[in-house]
Amino acid sequence: MSAELLAYIAPYLLSGLLSSAISIYSFRRASTTGARAFGFLALFETIWTLGYILQTLNPSLNGKLFWNDVQFLGAVAAPLAFFIFCLSYSQSSWMRARHSAPIAAVLSVSLLALIWTDSFHHLFRQGVHLVPAAQFTRLVFSDGPLFPLYPLIGYPLLFLGAYMLMSSIITAPRVFKLQLATLMIGILIPWVATLVTWMGWVPVTLHDLTPLTFGASSLIVAWALYNFGLLDLNPVAYKTLVERMTDGVIVLDNQGRLLDLNPSAQAILDLNLSGALGTPLPPEHPLAHILGNDPQGTVPARVVTLPVRASPRHYEMKVSLILDHRKAPSGRLVILHDITNWKRAEKKLETMALTDPLTGIYNRRHFFDLAENEFSRSLRTGAFMSLILFDIDHFKSVNDTLGHLCGDQVLHDLAHRCLAVLRPYDVMARYGGEEFIILLPETSCEEAAQIGERLRQSIAGEPFVAGGGQAAVTISLGVACQGQQEVETLNSLVSCADQALYQAKQAGRNRVCLFQSAREGRLPMYKN
Repeated sequence: MSAELLAYIAPYLLSGLLSSAISIYSFRRASTTGARAFGFLALFETIWTLGYILQTLNPSLNGKLFWNDVQFLGAVAAPLAFFIFCLSYSQSSWMRARHSAPIAAVLSVSLLALIWTDSFHHLFRQGVHLVPAAQFTRLVFSDGPLFPLYPLIGYPLLFLGAYMLMSSIITAPRVFKLQLATLMIGILIPWVATLVTWMGWVPVTLHDLTPLTFGASSLIVAWALYNFGLLDLNPVAYKTLVERMTDGVIVLDNQGRLLDLNPSAQAILDLNLSGALGTPLPPEHPLAHILGNDPQGTVPARVVTLPVRASPRHYEMKVSLILDHRKAPSGRLVILHDITNWKRAEKKLETMALTDPLTGIYNRRHFFDLAENEFSRSLRTGAFMSLILFDIDHFKSVNDTLGHLCGDQVLHDLAHRCLAVLRPYDVMARYGGEEFIILLPETSCEEAAQIGERLRQSIAGEPFVAGGGQAAVTISLGVACQGQQEVETLNSLVSCADQALYQAKQAGRNRVCLFQSAREGRLPMYKN
């Protein structure tokens, strides 16, 4: 074994040894609440780490697959063990959730059976191969159609377990809050490592960071479990954790007065703790209305938008009751978790699903969703609806002369030049390649032909500048109209426009052709 490879493996080996030692110690301290379940959690983390190490060291494909299966034994069983640990630790508060443990166990065992028989069906891993790296060969595969079962089974167990612990933090006496908060810190370390690995933020030489964190995570959790008295003597630890949280933490009494705000909450609410302490939230603040209508703390988790430094930000808000030693409500705890970046990413994904990435206009799929609704309305009300289908004449010569990147620029600029000509309620989309389609609501064929002519003149009137060169471009357009052609489906109307476009090209290009149906025989006729 080379010194470089040994240096790479050593931290993982240390993490595995720590996890195994803590697992053994936990089984010996089985009388402590949650110790036995935590022992299994540490054991499965050890198996996960061992599988990763031996997978890394094994040079053959079959050997790596075997140890990858062993690694998945730990990866599948660890969320289940964590869930059972949280159940045992929260005790009576979550008695109903105990009935779901056998179901979770059956699902986890079934998933493990699927993984271990993957060599027969390849539904979990596909395209398995080895990739040479600096110190070792890496096992690489793509997700099979059933691979999503792994996060679908594991992540809900992790989230539910974490929610149980968080609920225990809110309702427990102070000394237990300290212990539970430390437990949460230790438990979150592998989650963060998994996220970092999944996002690809780890260099190739450390391509799986998660097993490396199990040792430190187990140490922190074990310390919280078995050194409870020490934590009780150090209450500053909990205060420090809250002060440094990026989430906003707000504590209200039964009258809705502010009892505590961490620095993040002060920034979110634009309030100073010394001035706001003991007073209700300002009545004009959006949170005041939401919380004022919920004195019993029954508001479900929701997303709220709050103005922070004149910029709207989105937060996931969770409200929980704070109970005193008699289990009577003594206030509410409000957690504000900033999900602005997630919302922006969600909005970006929605935009990507609806638009063409090159031109920025609608894609073909979304166009037909919109057009079907307008077509149905046109049939129902008898209103006109027109379509224009056009493409760029001899576009191949633009790509051949200026290059494909310049051709892409021409497509983008052409689409936006057309948008400047169209009305605000017209809908334009990229139909495919250099073809575009336009929906014109409540527009007759004659009006649509006039709009098409304006489009033609706009495109032909000025060359496009791309890559330091110029491209003189023309378009051919076909127009069809529902209400005059009396077609029964949207696809039929598109076909009429397509025939008109074909006629425009046959007639010499750079022109608009209008589809018409002859009464006798319903044969197509065209006119410029």
